Amino acid sequence: MTMNDGFFHYQLSLYEKMNVLASLFVDPENPDDFIAGYIAHINPRQVVLNTVSPVGHYDGMMGVRLTEVSTVLGEDEYSERLRRLLLLRGEQPRESLDVAPEEDLFHAMCRKVQGEDRVITLWCGENEHMGKVISLDDMRVTIGALDFFGQNPVEVTLALRDIDMASFGSEDDEMFDLLSENRLPE
Repeated sequence: MTMNDGFFHYQLSLYEKMNVLASLFVDPENPDDFIAGYIAHINPRQVVLNTVSPVGHYDGMMGVRLTEVSTVLGEDEYSERLRRLLLLRGEQPRESLDVAPEEDLFHAMCRKVQGEDRVITLWCGENEHMGKVISLDDMRVTIGALDFFGQNPVEVTLALRDIDMASFGSEDDEMFDLLSENRLPE
């Protein structure tokens, strides 16, 4: 854990207690690329957010390894606008996540989607894999990674420690769920 990871853990833990909508910037090369949401779970290495789309709708859950975070903002004008849109619409988070004591947050996310037979998106470095969890243990997860059309699952095994980010329940994840459930004609 670096100094920044420790600071982000402290900052996000406060935001969780105060119910502050946070923005996590994960790409220093692209300052417009960030993840907004309310902190659902945090540990010293990872955070899981109830994410909020840029137009102010709940959009699944996203887990982020703290080493991937370059900046954290909260209580800024953008967060205030999103919070206001959620209130005006009366929206509540659609997803929840049960985490066992000391459980890796990515493991908890994979366990949930495996039990519900849903698609998860996992990012490792430059690679993005979408698919359903085939197997899961304390060290690794195997998914049936889907192609662009949500078809032809290919087994991909990833070490949990190598996962940078994970999501489920987002519009993208649900799109791949729908595509994978409806096979293309041969």
